[in-house]
Amino acid sequence: MRGKKQFAAIDIARYVSALLVVCIHVYPFAGISETFNTYFIQTVCRLAVPFYFVVSGYFFFRKWGSEEENEEHFRHYEWRITKLYLIWSVIYVPYVIWNYASQGFSFLNIIAYVRDFFMAGSYYHLWFLPALIFGMLIVYTAYTKKGLDFTLKLSLVLYLIGYLINVYAPLWERLPYVSVLYGFFTKTMVTARNGLFFGPMYLSLGLLLARTRRLRPQVSFSLFGVSFVLLALEVTLYIRLGIMYDLSCMFLMLVPATYFLVNGLLAVKLPYRQQYKIMRYDSLLIYTSHILFVRILFILFPDANLVVYFATLALSQLFASLVVRGKERFPILNNLI
Repeated sequence: MRGKKQFAAIDIARYVSALLVVCIHVYPFAGISETFNTYFIQTVCRLAVPFYFVVSGYFFFRKWGSEEENEEHFRHYEWRITKLYLIWSVIYVPYVIWNYASQGFSFLNIIAYVRDFFMAGSYYHLWFLPALIFGMLIVYTAYTKKGLDFTLKLSLVLYLIGYLINVYAPLWERLPYVSVLYGFFTKTMVTARNGLFFGPMYLSLGLLLARTRRLRPQVSFSLFGVSFVLLALEVTLYIRLGIMYDLSCMFLMLVPATYFLVNGLLAVKLPYRQQYKIMRYDSLLIYTSHILFVRILFILFPDANLVVYFATLALSQLFASLVVRGKERFPILNNLI
């Protein structure tokens, strides 16, 4: 029961993070205030995916035992995420065909899909899953072979490289010669927001939390507040420089902000309820399924972002509830979570 109390706040935060991810793909406040919408997406909502990575790293590395146990745990984890990715990739195949049909089919579409499957996600919001698979491979291997310090340093270097590629993309596109190299990068790896540059940093923070002692919650939340303010200032700087764009996401202050947030939440003890475990399942299902509804809803309500947002939440939650309630009767549904 003690462990369940410890993770209740994490389960609640996971659910909230799923709701924030939907915001990233819908822009609910775009029709109300473009400025507010930009800041909300680029600060509050950008915490969601790093939070998922840190929590995933924490729960993986807290179960650290013998070399044989660790290897078995790693293989099981990688297969579970791979299977989840394959299943959801199949579910989104009709949407992939829909996209390509609207553009006109060509052989290049097939090549692009194969590239995206490994580099950027078989469908754009599913990038999280291959990034988790490849990022965990890097962090697990580095930690097993070289230890915690090396893993953190390696992850930070990779993140800084990705940060330069991701955040300063508008600059690279305008520079002679550099634009050619950047174009080659985007044609091959698509984005730096992947399992090589993005994932290892946040998985390593989860590792750090799993293998070290907690900060006091008051300290953690205070430092989170400071980091979040600095994140807002960082976003403001990029806006003023004219380099902020939709795919900007690898901000520097996201790293400490996410670390202190998860550190603080791990110290929060709440009375255990079965609903928290259900929310854990719901969060994953909302994350993976919401684009199924977003695409249709935007056709029905093309200029009503806020309506689309709340309708997407309702339909995604309904879908998640049906899966969670039906998985005991229909065990095949367990493959979706």
